[in-house]
Amino acid sequence: MGTPVTLEMIYNEVKRVNKRLSLIEDAIEEVIVKGLPEVTISKEEKEEIRRSIQEMKKGNCVTLEELKSA
Repeated sequence: MGTPVTLEMIYNEVKRVNKRLSLIEDAIEEVIVKGLPEVTISKEEKEEIRRSIQEMKKGNCVTLEELKSA
């Protein structure tokens, strides 16, 4: 049999996965933001998009159904 899995091993793996996901989110955000200058939008609109991305990363979002009923 293999090495017994401990809670600490699981915790460390979850931390590694979270870090990788964070790096992927950052890369996606960078691609989106870098693509923005090709479109004519104001600095305020760019900042609003950045803030929206940060809110999504925190889990602050609504469903499409919620938007439709607003």
